[in-house]
Amino acid sequence: MRLTKILFSFLLLNLPMHLFAQDFLRWSDEFNGTSLDTNYWQYQLGDGCPDLCGWGNGESQYYQKSAVVVEGGLLKIKAKKEVIGSSFYSSGRIRTMNKFDFASGKIEVRARMPVGRGYWPAVWFLPTENYYGIWPLSGEIDMLEGKGQEPNNTYGTIHYGAHTPNNKYTGTTYTLPSGSFTSDFHKYGLVWKNDTIKWLVDDVVYATKTRANLPDFWWPYDRNFHCLINLAVGGNFLGYPDATTPDTATMQVDYIRVYQNLDDLFISGPAAVMRLEKQKEFYIQNIPGATYDWEVSNGFTISQGKQSYKSKIDWGFKSDSVHVNVTYNGKTSRISKYVMALPDTCKGIIDNAENIKSIYWVGGSGTYKSSVVNPAKEPMNNSNTCNRYYRSGGAQYDAMTLYSDLIHHAQDFESSKLIFKMKVYTTAPIGTDVNINLENYALSKSDYPIGRRCVLQAVTKQTRAWEELSFKLILRPDINMSEASIDQLVVLFAPNSTSSDVYYFDDFSIEETPCKSDLGNGISQMEGMGKIEIYPNPFTNEIGLKCPFVPSKLELLDIRGMCISSASQLEGINTILPNLSAGIYFLRVWNGAQQITVRLLKSN
Repeated sequence: MRLTKILFSFLLLNLPMHLFAQDFLRWSDEFNGTSLDTNYWQYQLGDGCPDLCGWGNGESQYYQKSAVVVEGGLLKIKAKKEVIGSSFYSSGRIRTMNKFDFASGKIEVRARMPVGRGYWPAVWFLPTENYYGIWPLSGEIDMLEGKGQEPNNTYGTIHYGAHTPNNKYTGTTYTLPSGSFTSDFHKYGLVWKNDTIKWLVDDVVYATKTRANLPDFWWPYDRNFHCLINLAVGGNFLGYPDATTPDTATMQVDYIRVYQNLDDLFISGPAAVMRLEKQKEFYIQNIPGATYDWEVSNGFTISQGKQSYKSKIDWGFKSDSVHVNVTYNGKTSRISKYVMALPDTCKGIIDNAENIKSIYWVGGSGTYKSSVVNPAKEPMNNSNTCNRYYRSGGAQYDAMTLYSDLIHHAQDFESSKLIFKMKVYTTAPIGTDVNINLENYALSKSDYPIGRRCVLQAVTKQTRAWEELSFKLILRPDINMSEASIDQLVVLFAPNSTSSDVYYFDDFSIEETPCKSDLGNGISQMEGMGKIEIYPNPFTNEIGLKCPFVPSKLELLDIRGMCISSASQLEGINTILPNLSAGIYFLRVWNGAQQITVRLLKSN
């Protein structure tokens, strides 16, 4: 154990080797006092009951304040064998929730682990907001976990996925090349960026997880989390104490430090919105002493917080980026986030099982798999991949539940101003009902009809062939539920049946009736520029352009509105068209500061 702690000023001049000059110390606790700093920490007490008995893992300890001690420059969490209620051990657990919450950064902890079968020390992070739903939908990051019976190992893990029992995790075990985590202090690190998390021990990176590691699910590590430090006893992760386990154990933490780099910041907020939505909230990390300046394109309005870390934006017609300039200690970084707005034309794709995904599977009695091979490529759907759901014959109402941060209102779908459409291929017979329910997750835990705002229905007209279904309102079960409280879509294939058919679905979309715009360009502006004609459309390898003016620039966009290529002449666009996959694209034609966007369809 070190006799003295490194002073704050010394820290800034002597950063660890894996840090860089532009990193600054955002927050730390050196545990130099004689009590826990409750400006940043709060105690968690008890056995988790009644809501989460055994803390969700079948643990054996009862948490109490007296087990958390700050002395000698260390945080000590002490576990002891004793009976408290139905628990057989006492121990301690603390967290920074709503006192220090953060997203991104380089976190460093120097600690020494306890020894003994069944002792489970951890430094980990949970979401403060549960924006995507309750655990594990909003994620969990385990910076370090130890097993008292494995003194040479530590574990780094992320948890994510669908509702239990369909929750997922991925992690890595690190084994010390010499010594043990229980006999001496070691330095644990976590480097958290927008789409990457890395784990370190003694400055050595031993694991990396990215968005690509979650192929069927969203990446929930893009919003505020808080830190937890605890010493659990027993449970599903490592088993229970036995006759060899010491009656007492202590987890010791020398310090915890969070470093920040302005360039690693990211904007937290929805990845997709309904166009013209109001008061959409975005935020970036609230760093004391930093200044903020938000920017949006013409047609958008910052309704609140232009010079705050948190802003609210009234959206325009199109998919676009929001930006914030963050200045701290003389350095300015411009941070951007691209947000998809739907419908981006008369019809906007929300999931095509390929490059567009703004809805995610979070539960169901059946078996779901995304991005599987199309069972029958044909003109109605010649995509290479699609989604698949095997309906459970044992569930009378098999509810395939989907999450989206896009759809929170029901009214426009009830009035048919907006219509859900979905391409479906199924082994089910002609005349099979397919329902989409707009629901609230928390309320729908109650008995039917509470929490079920509306039921939209379509009926199949084919079997073993692709068709596009359009969903119309048939029922309003919970008439008292707010239309603005939707947080899940529930798809019921063949409700009120024992069918076990398979359903492939693709190009889940929203159609606007009547269509009011074309990728966000005003009708008057388009009329003032004259008529644009693209031929052939659909195209295969190249296109022609008839235009009443000489374009100043041409841009080719994908279906999300992202620019693929730009050129001053059509030949520059035509050079890349043969390499594109089949699907929907847009050609944006510029005349000075004005523009027209035309929808294109590439066939095989």
